[in-house]
Amino acid sequence: MASLRLSQGLRHLLTLRSASAVPAPPAHVLDQAFTSTRNTAKTPGLVNAWLAVTVSTLLTVNSPDSIGYLYKFATQDGSSKPKDLPERVAAAALMREAGVKCGVFVGVPKTINGLAGLYQALEDDVKAALPKDNPRNQASAVTNQENGLNLFKSVYDPHTEKLLAKLQSYHPDFAGWIVEHEYGALLSNVPGHNHLSRTLTSAVAVASLRASGGVGPQLVSHVYGLLKARGFDLESETDDDRWLASEQGAEWVIALADAITDAVVGPPLDKAKL
Repeated sequence: MASLRLSQGLRHLLTLRSASAVPAPPAHVLDQAFTSTRNTAKTPGLVNAWLAVTVSTLLTVNSPDSIGYLYKFATQDGSSKPKDLPERVAAAALMREAGVKCGVFVGVPKTINGLAGLYQALEDDVKAALPKDNPRNQASAVTNQENGLNLFKSVYDPHTEKLLAKLQSYHPDFAGWIVEHEYGALLSNVPGHNHLSRTLTSAVAVASLRASGGVGPQLVSHVYGLLKARGFDLESETDDDRWLASEQGAEWVIALADAITDAVVGPPLDKAKL
């Protein structure tokens, strides 16, 4: 097949209407935003939540270079030296898991950009040490359906059946696809592989939807989902999970997403006019 070449006019057209990702603000702006928001996380578990919420917000606003900077910020000690390998691997694994789950809420293109920005910032030893297996591919369709429906119900009950019927009315494939492929194959965890806690998954959802803007009903639903995360997995649930799944925790997630969004893209117009 002969190679295709785009005309100059078409190439120019593709550069218009914000074709590029959002550039990272100056380093001192990110340092200030990351430092001030991380200081609100009072326990190591909440620092992990801070990292998951922050990377989700940056992915949503489509600033992959900021994600790379976040990784460097999160994996340096007080003297700006890299932390030990296990700590860097843990941070990278948490960030990429939060990032891939954002695909449900913000779409695949931004998720590709964000994960690429993270990957480019990783050191070679971290890339080599990150897990390569994919337990999700080992799960059967039946398992994905069961896990997906279980997670979906934990977010939307007592309105699950009504919501599924509404989604089904929009398109006959829609409800089943959301339950099996989004909630089952991506958002839920494969048994024995706790990629991200139920609570952190809801925190990622809230952050992504808050940073997206214009999706108020979905944001409200996932705030309720965060509040209902308490008790979903009692064996692995921590005190930090229980705090996040409270109104105070939900307010913290929203305020964190707002602060990071404002630092990278500026405040919304209605706020800027005040």
